[in-house]
Amino acid sequence: MSKQERTLLWITEGATITNNGRDYVIVALADLNLVLAKEVGSNEKVLLKIGELGPPKKIEKPNTPQPIVHDFTSVSEMEWEVAEERRRHIEPLLNNDYRKSNALADQAALAASVSRATIYRWLAAFRDTGLVSSLILSPGGKGGKRPSRLSPEVEAIIQDCFENFHDTNQNPSIAATIVEIRRRCSNANLALPAANTIRDRLERTSGRERVAKRKGIAVAHDKFDAIKGSIPDADWPLAMVQIDHTELPVVIVDDIYRKSIKRVWITLAIDVFSRVCLGMHLSLDAPSAMSAGMCIAHAILPKEKWMTRLNVTTTDWPCWGTMGVLHMDNAREFRGNMLNVACKEYDIDLHLRPVKKPRYGAHIERLMGTVSEGLKTVKGATFSGPAEKGEYDAEGSACMTFSELERWLILFFAAYHRKRHSGIGIPPLMKWKEGLLGTKGKPGRGLPARRLDEEKMRIDFMPFIERTVQNYGVVIDEIHYYHDVLRPWINAEHPEFKGHRRKFPFHRDPRDISTLYFFDEISRRYCAIPYRDTSLPPVSIWELREAHRRADELGIPRENEKEVFALINQRREIEENAAEKTKSARRAQQRRAQHTEARKVMAENLPNVSSPTSSEPPDAVRGYDPDSVMPLDDD
Repeated sequence: MSKQERTLLWITEGATITNNGRDYVIVALADLNLVLAKEVGSNEKVLLKIGELGPPKKIEKPNTPQPIVHDFTSVSEMEWEVAEERRRHIEPLLNNDYRKSNALADQAALAASVSRATIYRWLAAFRDTGLVSSLILSPGGKGGKRPSRLSPEVEAIIQDCFENFHDTNQNPSIAATIVEIRRRCSNANLALPAANTIRDRLERTSGRERVAKRKGIAVAHDKFDAIKGSIPDADWPLAMVQIDHTELPVVIVDDIYRKSIKRVWITLAIDVFSRVCLGMHLSLDAPSAMSAGMCIAHAILPKEKWMTRLNVTTTDWPCWGTMGVLHMDNAREFRGNMLNVACKEYDIDLHLRPVKKPRYGAHIERLMGTVSEGLKTVKGATFSGPAEKGEYDAEGSACMTFSELERWLILFFAAYHRKRHSGIGIPPLMKWKEGLLGTKGKPGRGLPARRLDEEKMRIDFMPFIERTVQNYGVVIDEIHYYHDVLRPWINAEHPEFKGHRRKFPFHRDPRDISTLYFFDEISRRYCAIPYRDTSLPPVSIWELREAHRRADELGIPRENEKEVFALINQRREIEENAAEKTKSARRAQQRRAQHTEARKVMAENLPNVSSPTSSEPPDAVRGYDPDSVMPLDDD
């Protein structure tokens, strides 16, 4: 079974790193993108670019327990409770030199009822990965008391009592809630949950929503909300980040005919402390959980490879790192399960901004306004309305393609970061640097760790769909997928609930649904699961939905993959022939081109995702007719 590889690179004084195959020790942080390092052996001191540093060669001690790689989307609620509890215990040691913090470790060990060595193992696992799931026990492992599992029937009774008995304005006590839960379980002839189990569950979930239901909105506001519009706890870089979407006020042209097609959506992330733009995602598609996830990943990851791919070499964007708190709008795309689970895994505290409370998103709103104002000087700008636009022909004047606009935005943010910001009195990049490296009067928080698992992280922040694995593979949106890696999981039984089939999460990029990403628990890695019929072309989810709509009109069964994909090909031919004449055809063609580019980039940067070796189903089911297969009972 594979162990969890090191996925974080810490850029701190005294840390060991590699560069061009040589080992170095960091002597000092010279700048946001430079370190002064000493070569191991020769003691020669050199300046090294942070973007060119690699992790140290890790030598494991014999019999040293290592954290197991987990599929975080399949982690049970009880396992999350275990991991989050351990995360709370090691919190005081994370920002200290834990090699010199035996007193803190002893305090944590006493609170967790484990040994100091166990605390250090948890700490090392979390520092290596930055993943909360790394704190889950491996099978048969040691280190703290693991909660017993409750049956789904008992879990349902507990949840119902929490929502409809405890969380009411009658404000019943915890003791009364425990009595009610155990009474209902007794009446249903179910095992009674321990009182401490119920009490612990309530204490761990006593958040703003529960207080509002029990004691009213005013009490919840006083306890949890910011005072007089201030945003607390944004005293350091990455302490709090805000994210939102907007449609840019500029029309772009297609790559082939360079004629106008449409405006572009952008998702932006801003660091509240410094006002730097931490990340962005540009798309021709409307806002979705995918665009939110890609923006979060872009904000956390270093930008060097991305900028090189776009051929932007005249500037830098030295901003990266996992945020502590993430503020989002209450829009539907921000409320999906994927974002909640992924943020929990990466130790991000996700906050949805209250409805009709614009002060909570003021910083990101101002940044989007700044970008829109800057675009007014660009040919093809639509301005803020007819009065400001006048007789200006935005579509006739449009000249920038999608990729050209993306490069324009990089250069725009490079200038924005270095220009004085009226809200903080200094340039955002200077504020960011001061917060990280410190000033004469105030120490910095240090450079954030750089993630080394770039493409795994992008997959983690993709939407996922849960399905059982059948002998013919997996079916999603009437499309069949198969790969040999699925064989051990065919008709797999749920590990906790006998008689139930196990569902597995399959991540999917809506821009290219030809491949699913499945976390295989045997190899402990993501694997690419292709179409079962590999002759089918890559398509987007939007193309498939339109083809399904058209198939319904023609009386073609959606399960008939060949006919459905033939409709997609016909539509593409029509669009290609009409592209020079109609804007809608050019828009569809360009949208497809952007999806193809995204697919290409993903394929080039997935060294740790296995390629398909076979897409044939097992011998027993070769030649089966998809039309004869009954729908899955769990879809």
